[in-house]
Amino acid sequence: MQLFTIGLYKLNQDGTVVIDQNTGEPAETYDNDDIMNFSRAWTNFKNQEQRPNLEVYADFFSFENTIDPMMFPTTDGRDVFPKTGLNDGGRVYIGDKNKRCDAMPPKAWLRKGAKFIFRGSDPNVELGRKDPKYWVDPVWSDPQHYSRVILDETSNLHSELCNADPVTGACRFASTVILANDVDCIGTCNAGEYKQHISGLQPCECSIDEIRTVRVDNPATATGNLPSVWYEYVRDTCVQMAFPEPGYMKAVSEIGTTYPTVANDAMCADTRLATAGTACCDPNNNNSPKNICLFRGERTTYDTAKLRCESNGLVTCPWSTIPINYHCGTDIQWDGDHYKAGMRFSWTNEDCSMKVQIDEKGYVAMVHDVGSLTQQVKGRVRIDVGTYFRVFWDGDSFPTTSNGCEGSSSCEVRGTTCFCSTTVHTSPVFDGSAIITKEQLLTKLHIGAPNPALFDEGFYFRCTAPACISPDFSVYFTQVVDKNNDISQAIDEKTIFEVTDPLTGKTMFLSNTNSMVSVGSGFSFRNPPMFNSPVDQTQRDALAETDAVLHHYVQHSNTAPFIATRLIQHLVTSNPSPRYVGDVAEAFRTGTYSDGVNTFGTGTYGDLEATVAAVFLDDEARSTTLDADVTHGRAREPLLKLIHFFRAMELDTEDRRSREVDLIYLKDKIGQESHYAPSVFSFFLAEYQPIGPVLDMNLVAPEAQLFDAPKLIGFLNGMANLPFYGIADCEDGKGFGPFFFSRFKITDHPDERWYQCHEAGSLNPDTHVPHRFRWLPESNASPAEIVSEMDLLLTGGR
Repeated sequence: MQLFTIGLYKLNQDGTVVIDQNTGEPAETYDNDDIMNFSRAWTNFKNQEQRPNLEVYADFFSFENTIDPMMFPTTDGRDVFPKTGLNDGGRVYIGDKNKRCDAMPPKAWLRKGAKFIFRGSDPNVELGRKDPKYWVDPVWSDPQHYSRVILDETSNLHSELCNADPVTGACRFASTVILANDVDCIGTCNAGEYKQHISGLQPCECSIDEIRTVRVDNPATATGNLPSVWYEYVRDTCVQMAFPEPGYMKAVSEIGTTYPTVANDAMCADTRLATAGTACCDPNNNNSPKNICLFRGERTTYDTAKLRCESNGLVTCPWSTIPINYHCGTDIQWDGDHYKAGMRFSWTNEDCSMKVQIDEKGYVAMVHDVGSLTQQVKGRVRIDVGTYFRVFWDGDSFPTTSNGCEGSSSCEVRGTTCFCSTTVHTSPVFDGSAIITKEQLLTKLHIGAPNPALFDEGFYFRCTAPACISPDFSVYFTQVVDKNNDISQAIDEKTIFEVTDPLTGKTMFLSNTNSMVSVGSGFSFRNPPMFNSPVDQTQRDALAETDAVLHHYVQHSNTAPFIATRLIQHLVTSNPSPRYVGDVAEAFRTGTYSDGVNTFGTGTYGDLEATVAAVFLDDEARSTTLDADVTHGRAREPLLKLIHFFRAMELDTEDRRSREVDLIYLKDKIGQESHYAPSVFSFFLAEYQPIGPVLDMNLVAPEAQLFDAPKLIGFLNGMANLPFYGIADCEDGKGFGPFFFSRFKITDHPDERWYQCHEAGSLNPDTHVPHRFRWLPESNASPAEIVSEMDLLLTGGR
């Protein structure tokens, strides 16, 4: 936040600082609570595994892959709880305006827009919760013993993923497949304890809530010995409410750590989401539990689990009897990055409810109440050990211990906290009694909705009544509405509004629903969304939350003027005028810029073509008159001046043979070195003010932070020696040393080494140092012409 997007203080759009009217000081963009809040969004990142072809430092004991993007190991280390956004004109949660997972149409993996990613020969998921690594072993992954989903050739999904060549019949697999239309499922079947779903058996697509990976075989008619491949289904980004509505919670039980030990911990889960496995018991003998499934690692909703048990003459089990079952995938990874891999929980018949623990600041911790299993509740949602997060209380009032938690029968004092029961209630935001504006939709609707087109035909209807016709938004009801008088009867919580985001231009679908959590007597807060399930954490949802946080930063009102100021400082002048910053910020925000002749940009928020055009084509960047203004312009970074010197004076080898040069130890001599910034704050601060005239005029000179006496002397010594010796260690290290080594790699000298002064030859024109200045003036040029050309090359003719 501080360095790359919004900065420390709130800005007007021209880059000037907003002053807090109460304190007379610059208004801060965030505080320590915000830092703690957002720090939870960066938990559980880990370097990816080692692989060949990485140029990174390694020793005998470790090898870190610092090149590839980081990943989320399946270790339950991610903070899954809600995060609040910055106060930028309103109070928001990270995840607001995202659709609810429980509101998505059933079998979303067969609907238009469903995404499948090519996984080659690996049947395990990458973006879902990791499967144990040994599942890919041929013995353990043999579908004859451990069931997987293998699409039948008659499957419509098989046809979409295969995309068979019309001539050869062979599949033409794509790296990513997004369904252009809904596809019908084929086949229903009963789940069993040892069900094998393999080629030749009855397809079961219609009996599956949510797929994980599927195998696609080449058609039998295809020519050649062609391999089978796997695709992973990646569910579209969605959120679940932190506190589900009453009637939609059941306890899930975690598997034991050693076979045949039974359950460890319990949690509450939303029964509408496919997050746990199925365990069934004899209604007369709960000591004979069975895990049943259609494929290994299958998660189902509670209703599906209950139905499967009943179809086998069984019932869902009590918490204490849930077994490990290797065939259905309730298994654990014993070591490595994903030591909690596999399906961890199974549905039980135990009722469950949500409570909260409230601290002195009004932060709440979710507490899962599983009846008599208080001590067996999973740690992250257990009383006294949960994670506290910020919520938005109505009127900013909440129960406190100072007044005995308001003396409510649903709250009790517990140490320094209030421990309270909760009640979740939803209601329509708009009831059709007043005219609705786009601004009201954007400020009052916080919960997203699926695109109505994803539902079966006849489920949603676009409102055609005169009051619904607006250039700003569209309305969808679950019944036909073509008269204004019918709107008040049709509008409810299922109503969906379609509106365009004024900042990004993207289409949003918003639910006409307000979800509130009531606590104690008269207290309530808006129900926060969360991306990751506390029960079944996935890399997919952690990535979605990370993206949401980054988008929140980028779309902050400070971002445009902050980015504009930093770009201008790096490219043109350290102290741009407010008008200049405002014009560049406007180009960033609108995505377009015109210099009066040409128009740049796509009209998309954050378009860098428009932004950079605004930086370079502004009068303040091009006017030569400003060269006489002592406050205009910027100091150049030492490393840029050095590279400029190399290029202008044609640093090269005599035979022009290409060499890779690594200038080392520069940081100690001139303060900068490629890829060796001392910290995330880089080599200098954008707000640096050197003592003297710059500070007296309240200006900044960021690069001047590198201009202390030792670095200036080191720079001058190195620049003076370069024309004589090239890149070498001469004059007792008075160059860019202490030993100015130049590592290099050439085709005829594969060993990495450096050239030193004895090889330079002490001004010997036949020096062996390969890299020297090769620039020469025209043979008939006069001294004045030579100086003029060097002036042009080195100082731009100034």
